[in-house]
Amino acid sequence: LPEECDVLCAHPMFGPDSAKHGWQGQTFVYEKTRINKVVFHPVSEEEQHELDDDEGGAFSDGITGGYCDLGDDDCEATVEGMDRMERFLSIWEEEGCNMTPLSCKDHDAYAANSQFITHLVGRILGAQGLHSTPIDTKGFQSVLKLIENTNADSFDLFFGLYKYNRNSGYTIGRLRGALDDVVGDLLQRDGVVGVFGNGSK
Repeated sequence: LPEECDVLCAHPMFGPDSAKHGWQGQTFVYEKTRINKVVFHPVSEEEQHELDDDEGGAFSDGITGGYCDLGDDDCEATVEGMDRMERFLSIWEEEGCNMTPLSCKDHDAYAANSQFITHLVGRILGAQGLHSTPIDTKGFQSVLKLIENTNADSFDLFFGLYKYNRNSGYTIGRLRGALDDVVGDLLQRDGVVGVFGNGSK
């Protein structure tokens, strides 16, 4: 994007199925990334106290830790940009969303090990062709619900969770390793020496 464009990164952690009855209590993640050509960066608690005590008046958004010096000639534009972002965020807040400020880096790390792995496991189980039986347990019914929910979303969404989050590849690798370890434990207990995880010992 051109440097004059303000950037607000946002991710509603819900969709048409999970929020079909409203947005109340749903999580909305955001990061104020760039305002008036200023790229925001986290500041320590000590730095924040110094800004608060600065007689010259430093501006902090109070959420992401970004700041600018109110002595700058164009700081008014920064304040206007901040106000514009706040008005956008207020739409979600007024609908009852759980507003969660989070850096893009932390968001991607969390998303790979929560949202992406949920879709990954749901797709894997769905590929097995599992279906309801006359003796379903509550646990298995939850598995079927997971398959239904994740496969209801488009493959493009699933691919995007993988393609545009560098952490997702590591999540796949850890899942493969965990599968090998668990199957290896079974084989070892059964006295089988195989190629899976601990079973190869």
